[in-house]
Amino acid sequence: MRAAGLEAAPVPHHETVRSVVKATRLLVCIADSDGLTAMQAAAAAGIPMGTAYHLLNTLLAEGMLSRDSARRYQLGPKIAALAVAFSSRGPSEKLLLAVRKLAETTGETAYVSAWREGQVAALAAIEGSSAVRVGRIHAELRGHEHARASGKVMLAQLAPEALDGYIATHSLAALTPATVADERSLRLQLESVRRLGYAFDEAEFTPGVGCVSAPILEGGICVGCLTISAPLERFLGNRDALARAVIEAARAAS
Repeated sequence: MRAAGLEAAPVPHHETVRSVVKATRLLVCIADSDGLTAMQAAAAAGIPMGTAYHLLNTLLAEGMLSRDSARRYQLGPKIAALAVAFSSRGPSEKLLLAVRKLAETTGETAYVSAWREGQVAALAAIEGSSAVRVGRIHAELRGHEHARASGKVMLAQLAPEALDGYIATHSLAALTPATVADERSLRLQLESVRRLGYAFDEAEFTPGVGCVSAPILEGGICVGCLTISAPLERFLGNRDALARAVIEAARAAS
């Protein structure tokens, strides 16, 4: 027989799951926006206003959200910790499969990249079947994000304050005559990348090499990117087809 007052209360399992689902929906809707008011977030997530308001304030108190002077909710500092933990893993089997398929379908070198210790680094690469290749790409390919297609894709996905911080602390070195090496031109280029959803590097990082890259998104958050590299002359002759291939592969991997 149980002692009086010590009997465990039943856990409202289904109710708890519904609350987590609703909170997750709110986070994803806010991640896909530039900030939402409580009313906008509730409408976007399809959640009653009263429920949304309580969940938003709970997420705010836990650091998962922040709120600006216009009372718009945005992703909070604890989301960054989760993103770092997520991105610190090696590429998943699904991503490795996507890289392999991209190399096979295009015949060009394909690779997957992500943020590592404040830099965009190539995590895995597979050479294509073309007779002339760009040379070995490996996990030590990192840095100089302003000159690389993968780097520009990842920079374009940063929040405005994070991008400002990156530009303030990194030299925009002219690695080749084609490198965009001034802040104004880089910001204009990143606006275009954000709008189009992909980035080019035409001999900006390495002379004679062209690249195209597209973001891999999870819940509206960029967790990495897929890239194709090819000798520049061949790249320019197949530019549109290679761009379509990498965009489709990145969407499939998202």
